[in-house]
Parts: sequence; structure tokens; C-alpha cells
Amino acid sequence: MRTIDDQFRLNDDQMLDFIVKGYHIIEPEWPEGFNESICDELDKLEDNPMDEILDVVPKLKEVFAHPMVGATFASLLGDDYQESTHRHWHLKPPDSSYMHWHQDGVNTRHVTEIRNLLSLYYPHEVTVDMGPTVIVPGTHYRNAPTDRMANHFNIEGQVPLVVKAGTMAVAVYSLWHGTF
Repeated sequence: MRTIDDQFRLNDDQMLDFIVKGYHIIEPEWPEGFNESICDELDKLEDNPMDEILDVVPKLKEVFAHPMVGATFASLLGDDYQESTHRHWHLKPPDSSYMHWHQDGVNTRHVTEIRNLLSLYYPHEVTVDMGPTVIVPGTHYRNAPTDRMANHFNIEGQVPLVVKAGTMAVAVYSLWHGTF
């Protein structure tokens, strides 16, 4: 059993906000140069190592070991949560096309419990002109096949994840997301 730092657990208001909106933003403190060193390692990659990324860029393990990250996961999934081995590195080069709205995984809803989380770690600052990840709060309660969602563009209430380096967004796995 892992040790959870209770000072970082989500409080009642944060839990309610997550249930309603389907996401939570974490801004852990990192040592100077930490995020930059991860960016440097990622920049050296010639292809996407997919599920092997923690082995290829071992410093990423420290992101998931951060007490704030662990306490957030434990708050949402329980102290005995299991981390998925599925990983994917998304690199959006300048002037690349946007990613259509979609939900990850099979569109199944577990209205009374959270079973899977989508965690998005940003090792560098993300600005609007970079075409950030965009989410639509509350859409984890909507079941829409991805092919039908692809016809939508700007959706009222969408939130671009414009974040500082080292930020992690944690979302219900089925929350609608894409990019500009």
C-alpha cells in the first residue's frame, strides 16, 4: 500500500467540482530545471515510445510519484488505485492540424463511480497560439460516438488548457477533449 500525503487530498469542494466538471488541475512545485530536463529528453525522441515512455524518459516517473499527484489520484480512485500502463506522448508541431473532439476508450458511463482517469502532464508552458488541449466540462455524462463528435468545432463552455510548465490536468477518462 502506498503512503498518501493527506495535506494534498482533494477537499469536499474540489471533489464536487470534479464530479460536476470532470476535471481538476494540479500545479505541483518542481525543482528548478525539472520540467526543462523532461522537455529535453522528449525532444531527443525520434518516435513515440507509447506505453514504454516511462522507461525511455524515466524522469516522468517522478511526475506520477509527486505527493500532490498521488493524493489527487487517491482522492478520486481510492488509496489502492492502480495506474494504467497505457501512455501516449502527444506532440503538436506548429501549424499542424487540430485533433477532433473525442472521448478516450469505450464510451461507457459509470455514473456512481470513477474508474479511470486521464492525466495530462505538460512539461512546458502551453499558450493559446500553440493549439492547446481543449476540454468540455461536464461531457463525461454524455455518450457520443467519436465519429459524430468530429463534426463539431467550437463548443460553448469549452476550456483551453493554457497552463504553466509542470501542470497536470486530471480528467474523467470519457471527458470530451481535442485541440485547436
